Amino acid sequence: AKIIIIDDNPDYLFTMETFLKRNGYETLTAEDGQKGIDLIEKERPDLILLDVMMESIYSGLDVCKKVRTNPDLKDIPIIGISGMGDELGVRLDKRGDEDYFKVDEFFEKPVDKEKLLPKIKELLEEGLIKKGKAVRIGGKLYPKK
Repeated sequence: AKIIIIDDNPDYLFTMETFLKRNGYETLTAEDGQKGIDLIEKERPDLILLDVMMESIYSGLDVCKKVRTNPDLKDIPIIGISGMGDELGVRLDKRGDEDYFKVDEFFEKPVDKEKLLPKIKELLEEGLIKKGKAVRIGGKLYPKK
């Protein structure tokens, strides 16, 4: 599965990319929102790992809005990540009132990687089911032929 990681911290990008590659995922990275959107539109990833509070002209919230309002991209699962959510009084979660701020899951930095992996697997499986490429029977995922 292809995962795009978008974060303005190069150390975090490298750490997360290494971790995900070691766990069998194909990864692509972008260090700001605009590069992230360009990469998403070009590569059509299976999942996006997004720093929602990037300090670039194109923030993580902008990336989220752009993905959620594009019919071709809106079903790509997004895991929002931030180290500042509570400090800024911004709360992004699965109950997001605004569709375009809707992330499928939210993790605070530092991310607990042992909790992140099963969530990535779950969201990727849900994505396959939504696309009609797989079916879940008795808790197991089966590819559709």
